[in-house]
Amino acid sequence: METTYYALNPWWEERDYNTGINRPEYLKRLDIFLGRKQIEVLIGSRRVGKTTLLKQFIRSLVDRGVSPGDIFYLALDHPSFSGITISEHLRNFRKIFMRERGEKVFFFLDEVHESTNWELELKSIYDMENIKIFCTGSTSALLTQQGNRLTGRQIITTVYTLSFKEFMLFQGDKPSLSEDYRYEKRVEEYLQTGGYPENVLNPSIEYMSNLLEDILARDLIRLYPIKKGFVLKDLLKLIAASSGSRTSFNKLGKTLSISVDTIKKYIHHLESAFLVWPMPKWTTSHTERVYAQKKIYLWDTGLKTLLTGQTDEGAKAENAVFMELKRKQIDCGYFAESQKEVDFITGDVKKPMPVEVKYISAFDWKDRRFSGFKLFLRRFPQTRKGLLITRNVDTVIKSNHTEIIAVPLWRFLLSSDNYFDNAWGN
Repeated sequence: METTYYALNPWWEERDYNTGINRPEYLKRLDIFLGRKQIEVLIGSRRVGKTTLLKQFIRSLVDRGVSPGDIFYLALDHPSFSGITISEHLRNFRKIFMRERGEKVFFFLDEVHESTNWELELKSIYDMENIKIFCTGSTSALLTQQGNRLTGRQIITTVYTLSFKEFMLFQGDKPSLSEDYRYEKRVEEYLQTGGYPENVLNPSIEYMSNLLEDILARDLIRLYPIKKGFVLKDLLKLIAASSGSRTSFNKLGKTLSISVDTIKKYIHHLESAFLVWPMPKWTTSHTERVYAQKKIYLWDTGLKTLLTGQTDEGAKAENAVFMELKRKQIDCGYFAESQKEVDFITGDVKKPMPVEVKYISAFDWKDRRFSGFKLFLRRFPQTRKGLLITRNVDTVIKSNHTEIIAVPLWRFLLSSDNYFDNAWGN
């Protein structure tokens, strides 16, 4: 057992270890994490980089002067740890370094839900020990359901696939902003490849296929009573094919020959595994928001490429914008009336902001494709700003009292903070 501990914790012997490419958006939160007692829970899709982030946190602690012997990392899905409780691991660690219980230590638990009674164990350790705990998990439903016993003791941070800014960082490419053609090319690659870190570094359809099978098998079929596992993949293909369109559960049920209730349950399962993300209608009616049809997006455009091919750039661009809004914690919904739509509305009825994705290279405000946007402005004349996200159009126009900013997708994804008031952001 001790041999495995040393293998997983190379800093104990001052051996080098790989921490991959830094992700500054998460590393900059470390000071916030360290300034509070609560358990830090990182959730996100399998292979999204949670383990790498833990290693980056550990390296940062060592660089700050924390003794390597005060840092304990465990991969709880390691086969040799089967049946061993978290508190027993902690006792073994204290024995190795003769650490008293009052001494501050840092505990990193990867795939925490693989350990038996993990939530009771963490509750006990949190309440009784001087310890800062970091955990990861790949299934949000499992953590939120079983983690109820940790209410008030845990704070959850979602780890997303790479943003476009991170994609550029991983590519090692930072063109001048005057070289917009290079950014256009990169954003096209981003829409096709997606943001799973390993796939960005070495793009491979085989890798994405294996990843999807792994998620379905290990994070869903193993955990839920799903009788027809193959239906999950078929459902995901249908969702990918109509990404950004209003979803009819009845139609999906008829296509797959399963009940509407089962469809809803399966979509919830896919959501818990960070594969899909439903978006409600933007409306002043709470009832309509709950019961109106949802639009369903994928967590990563690379999954859409896997499931539906390299076409449909417009839908992938819309999907990328949706996920950027989610990364920035900007609440949004779609507007629909009289068969006309706007992709996203942010803000509230007093200060709404429409966001429309049209992956085009020429802009004409008289074009019928903007009829949904114009209808929204008539319904909500208090709107002062709107966004049109394009392939490469970069301009600003006025429509009555509304400023409409047309911006290329790459520019929006690199600097989305610039387009939203602080009240709508983080």
